[in-house]
Amino acid sequence: MRNRLQILNLEDNVNDAELNAAMLSARWPDCEFTRVDRREDFLRALEQGEFDIILSDYTMPGFSGLEALTLAHQKRPNIPFLFVSGTIGEDSAIEALKNGAVDYVLKHRLMRLIPVVDRALREAEQREECLRAEEIMRQSEHKYRELFESLEDAAFLADVETGKIIDVNRSAEKLLRCSRADILGRRQSVFLMMGEAAAATAKSSSESLIIAPDGTTVPVNVHLTHLTLYDRPLALRLCRTLPHS
Repeated sequence: MRNRLQILNLEDNVNDAELNAAMLSARWPDCEFTRVDRREDFLRALEQGEFDIILSDYTMPGFSGLEALTLAHQKRPNIPFLFVSGTIGEDSAIEALKNGAVDYVLKHRLMRLIPVVDRALREAEQREECLRAEEIMRQSEHKYRELFESLEDAAFLADVETGKIIDVNRSAEKLLRCSRADILGRRQSVFLMMGEAAAATAKSSSESLIIAPDGTTVPVNVHLTHLTLYDRPLALRLCRTLPHS
Protein backbone atom coordinates (compact mmCIF):
# COMPACT_ATOMS: atom_id res chain seq x y z
CA MET A 1 0.00 0.00 0.00
CA ARG A 2 1.25 3.47 -0.85
CA ASN A 3 1.94 5.32 2.43
CA ARG A 4 3.59 8.58 1.45
CA LEU A 5 1.47 11.27 -0.13
CA GLN A 6 2.15 14.94 -0.81
CA ILE A 7 -1.09 16.93 -0.63
CA LEU A 8 -1.69 20.58 -1.41
CA ASN A 9 -4.84 21.84 0.33
CA LEU A 10 -6.29 25.19 -0.65
CA GLU A 11 -8.48 25.87 2.40
CA ASP A 12 -9.10 29.04 4.42
CA ASN A 13 -10.63 27.16 7.38
CA VAL A 14 -7.90 25.62 9.55
CA ASN A 15 -10.31 23.16 11.22
CA ASP A 16 -11.57 21.87 7.88
CA ALA A 17 -8.01 21.42 6.66
CA GLU A 18 -7.17 19.43 9.80
CA LEU A 19 -10.21 17.21 9.19
CA ASN A 20 -9.03 16.55 5.64
CA ALA A 21 -5.57 15.66 6.94
CA ALA A 22 -6.91 13.38 9.66
CA MET A 23 -9.18 11.56 7.21
CA LEU A 24 -6.47 10.91 4.62
CA SER A 25 -3.84 10.04 7.23
CA ALA A 26 -5.96 7.02 8.15
CA ARG A 27 -5.36 5.65 4.65
CA TRP A 28 -1.93 7.17 3.91
CA PRO A 29 -0.10 7.31 7.27
CA ASP A 30 2.88 9.33 6.02
CA CYS A 31 0.99 11.90 3.97
CA GLU A 32 2.26 15.47 4.17
CA PHE A 33 -0.16 18.39 4.00
CA THR A 34 0.61 21.86 2.73
CA ARG A 35 -2.22 24.25 3.48
CA VAL A 36 -2.54 27.59 1.69
CA ASP A 37 -5.39 30.09 1.63
CA ARG A 38 -4.18 32.86 -0.67
CA ARG A 39 -3.64 33.05 -4.40
CA GLU A 40 0.03 33.98 -4.19
CA ASP A 41 0.77 31.14 -1.75
CA PHE A 42 -1.09 28.67 -3.95
CA LEU A 43 0.93 29.73 -7.00
CA ARG A 44 4.19 29.53 -5.06
CA ALA A 45 3.33 26.02 -3.87
CA LEU A 46 2.53 24.90 -7.42
CA GLU A 47 5.84 26.25 -8.69
CA GLN A 48 8.05 24.98 -5.88
CA GLY A 49 6.45 21.80 -4.52
CA GLU A 50 5.94 18.27 -5.78
CA PHE A 51 2.39 17.17 -5.03
CA ASP A 52 0.42 14.01 -5.70
CA ILE A 53 -3.01 15.64 -5.42
CA ILE A 54 -4.67 19.02 -4.88
CA LEU A 55 -7.69 19.52 -2.62
CA SER A 56 -9.50 22.83 -2.84
CA ASP A 57 -12.42 24.56 -1.21
CA TYR A 58 -14.83 26.02 -3.73
CA THR A 59 -15.47 29.45 -2.20
CA MET A 60 -12.90 31.51 -0.29
CA PRO A 61 -12.49 35.21 0.43
CA GLY A 62 -10.86 36.84 -2.60
CA PHE A 63 -10.00 33.62 -4.41
CA SER A 64 -12.34 31.15 -6.09
CA GLY A 65 -11.89 27.42 -6.48
CA LEU A 66 -12.48 27.65 -10.22
CA GLU A 67 -9.66 30.18 -10.52
CA ALA A 68 -7.44 27.81 -8.56
CA LEU A 69 -8.42 24.97 -10.91
CA THR A 70 -7.43 27.06 -13.93
CA LEU A 71 -4.07 27.96 -12.38
CA ALA A 72 -3.37 24.36 -11.42
CA HIS A 73 -4.04 23.17 -14.96
CA GLN A 74 -1.73 25.83 -16.33
CA LYS A 75 1.12 25.07 -13.91
CA ARG A 76 0.71 21.37 -13.08
CA PRO A 77 -1.80 19.77 -15.48
CA ASN A 78 -0.88 16.22 -14.43
CA ILE A 79 -1.78 16.64 -10.75
CA PRO A 80 -5.36 15.49 -9.94
CA PHE A 81 -7.50 18.37 -8.63
CA LEU A 82 -10.64 17.80 -6.58
CA PHE A 83 -12.96 20.02 -4.59
CA VAL A 84 -13.74 19.51 -0.91
CA SER A 85 -16.48 22.01 -0.22
CA GLY A 86 -19.55 22.66 1.86
CA THR A 87 -21.03 25.17 -0.55
CA ILE A 88 -20.62 23.67 -4.01
CA GLY A 89 -23.98 23.02 -5.64
CA GLU A 90 -24.88 20.58 -8.39
CA ASP A 91 -24.56 23.11 -11.21
CA SER A 92 -21.22 24.35 -9.88
CA ALA A 93 -19.99 20.78 -9.47
CA ILE A 94 -20.86 19.96 -13.08
CA GLU A 95 -19.07 23.12 -14.25
CA ALA A 96 -16.01 22.16 -12.18
CA LEU A 97 -15.90 18.67 -13.67
CA LYS A 98 -16.21 20.10 -17.18
CA ASN A 99 -13.25 22.37 -16.43
CA GLY A 100 -11.02 19.48 -15.40
CA ALA A 101 -11.65 18.69 -11.73
CA VAL A 102 -11.50 14.93 -11.20
CA ASP A 103 -14.29 14.90 -8.59
CA TYR A 104 -15.78 16.73 -5.61
CA VAL A 105 -16.56 15.80 -2.01
CA LEU A 106 -19.02 17.58 0.25
CA LYS A 107 -17.64 18.48 3.68
CA HIS A 108 -20.56 16.88 5.48
CA ARG A 109 -19.83 13.62 3.61
CA LEU A 110 -16.11 13.50 4.24
CA MET A 111 -16.05 9.70 4.40
CA ARG A 112 -16.10 9.81 0.59
CA LEU A 113 -12.72 11.54 0.56
CA ILE A 114 -10.59 8.40 0.83
CA PRO A 115 -12.18 6.44 -2.07
CA VAL A 116 -12.32 9.55 -4.24
CA VAL A 117 -8.63 10.36 -3.66
CA ASP A 118 -7.70 6.69 -4.12
CA ARG A 119 -9.45 6.57 -7.49
CA ALA A 120 -7.94 9.89 -8.60
CA LEU A 121 -4.42 8.64 -7.77
CA ARG A 122 -4.94 5.37 -9.63
CA GLU A 123 -6.21 7.17 -12.71
CA ALA A 124 -3.27 9.61 -12.56
CA GLU A 125 -0.81 6.69 -12.37
CA GLN A 126 -2.52 5.02 -15.33
CA ARG A 127 -2.23 8.23 -17.35
CA GLU A 128 1.47 8.47 -16.46
CA GLU A 129 2.01 4.85 -17.54
CA CYS A 130 0.28 5.54 -20.85
CA LEU A 131 2.40 8.64 -21.42
CA ARG A 132 5.58 6.70 -20.63
CA ALA A 133 4.53 3.89 -22.97
CA GLU A 134 3.76 6.39 -25.74
CA GLU A 135 7.14 8.07 -25.26
CA ILE A 136 8.96 4.72 -25.40
CA MET A 137 7.03 3.87 -28.56
CA ARG A 138 7.90 7.22 -30.14
CA GLN A 139 11.57 6.71 -29.32
CA SER A 140 11.47 3.17 -30.69
CA GLU A 141 9.76 4.32 -33.88
CA HIS A 142 12.32 7.10 -34.26
CA LYS A 143 15.20 4.64 -33.89
CA TYR A 144 13.48 2.23 -36.30
CA ARG A 145 13.04 5.02 -38.85
CA GLU A 146 16.68 6.09 -38.60
CA LEU A 147 17.88 2.50 -39.05
CA PHE A 148 15.38 1.76 -41.82
CA GLU A 149 16.31 4.87 -43.79
CA SER A 150 20.06 4.30 -43.36
CA LEU A 151 19.96 0.91 -45.11
CA GLU A 152 21.79 0.86 -48.43
CA ASP A 153 19.51 -1.93 -49.68
CA ALA A 154 16.07 -1.07 -50.95
CA ALA A 155 13.73 -2.09 -48.11
CA PHE A 156 10.11 -3.11 -48.60
CA LEU A 157 7.94 -3.88 -45.55
CA ALA A 158 4.70 -5.64 -46.48
CA ASP A 159 1.68 -7.09 -44.74
CA VAL A 160 1.86 -10.87 -45.16
CA GLU A 161 -1.91 -11.36 -45.34
CA THR A 162 -2.62 -8.72 -47.98
CA GLY A 163 0.76 -8.52 -49.69
CA LYS A 164 0.47 -4.71 -49.59
CA ILE A 165 3.53 -2.56 -48.93
CA ILE A 166 3.23 -0.54 -45.71
CA ASP A 167 6.69 1.04 -45.62
CA VAL A 168 9.73 1.63 -47.82
CA ASN A 169 13.00 3.49 -47.40
CA ARG A 170 14.75 6.11 -49.53
CA SER A 171 16.82 3.45 -51.29
CA ALA A 172 13.60 1.81 -52.51
CA GLU A 173 12.34 5.13 -53.85
CA LYS A 174 15.64 5.65 -55.64
CA LEU A 175 15.63 2.13 -57.10
CA LEU A 176 12.06 2.45 -58.40
CA ARG A 177 12.52 6.10 -59.37
CA CYS A 178 9.20 7.06 -57.81
CA SER A 179 7.97 8.53 -54.55
CA ARG A 180 6.98 6.72 -51.37
CA ALA A 181 3.37 7.77 -51.96
CA ASP A 182 3.39 5.92 -55.30
CA ILE A 183 4.59 2.71 -53.60
CA LEU A 184 2.71 2.43 -50.31
CA GLY A 185 -0.54 0.48 -50.37
CA ARG A 186 0.30 -1.39 -53.58
CA ARG A 187 1.05 -5.11 -53.69
CA GLN A 188 4.72 -6.02 -53.55
CA SER A 189 4.25 -8.21 -56.62
CA VAL A 190 3.69 -5.02 -58.65
CA PHE A 191 7.34 -4.08 -58.13
CA LEU A 192 8.98 -7.43 -57.45
CA MET A 193 8.71 -10.19 -60.01
CA MET A 194 7.08 -13.03 -58.10
CA GLY A 195 3.78 -14.84 -58.05
CA GLU A 196 1.33 -14.22 -55.24
CA ALA A 197 2.10 -17.60 -53.69
CA ALA A 198 5.82 -16.94 -53.85
CA ALA A 199 5.29 -13.61 -52.13
CA ALA A 200 4.46 -15.41 -48.91
CA THR A 201 6.64 -18.52 -49.25
CA ALA A 202 9.83 -17.32 -50.91
CA LYS A 203 13.04 -18.60 -49.40
CA SER A 204 15.11 -16.29 -47.25
CA SER A 205 17.50 -15.33 -50.07
CA SER A 206 16.86 -15.44 -53.80
CA GLU A 207 17.38 -13.56 -57.03
CA SER A 208 14.57 -11.69 -58.69
CA LEU A 209 13.77 -8.62 -60.76
CA ILE A 210 12.58 -5.23 -59.58
CA ILE A 211 10.05 -3.71 -61.97
CA ALA A 212 10.02 0.09 -62.01
CA PRO A 213 6.82 1.96 -62.96
CA ASP A 214 8.40 2.94 -66.30
CA GLY A 215 8.86 -0.75 -67.14
CA THR A 216 12.58 -0.87 -66.44
CA THR A 217 13.74 -4.07 -64.74
CA VAL A 218 16.67 -4.34 -62.35
CA PRO A 219 18.15 -7.66 -61.19
CA VAL A 220 18.32 -7.87 -57.40
CA ASN A 221 19.18 -10.28 -54.65
CA VAL A 222 16.26 -10.41 -52.21
CA HIS A 223 16.74 -11.25 -48.55
CA LEU A 224 13.43 -12.05 -46.82
CA THR A 225 12.80 -11.77 -43.09
CA HIS A 226 9.48 -12.56 -41.39
CA LEU A 227 8.60 -10.57 -38.31
CA THR A 228 5.61 -9.71 -36.15
CA LEU A 229 4.77 -6.18 -35.10
CA TYR A 230 1.76 -5.43 -32.88
CA ASP A 231 0.53 -9.02 -33.52
CA ARG A 232 0.64 -8.34 -37.26
CA PRO A 233 2.69 -10.72 -39.48
CA LEU A 234 5.00 -8.72 -41.77
CA ALA A 235 7.58 -9.52 -44.43
CA LEU A 236 10.69 -7.39 -44.81
CA ARG A 237 12.48 -7.70 -48.15
CA LEU A 238 15.90 -6.17 -48.61
CA CYS A 239 16.78 -5.85 -52.27
CA ARG A 240 20.38 -5.42 -53.38
CA THR A 241 21.08 -4.73 -57.03
CA LEU A 242 23.08 -7.29 -58.96
CA PRO A 243 25.50 -6.50 -61.75
CA HIS A 244 23.99 -6.88 -65.23
CA SER A 245 25.26 -9.96 -67.04
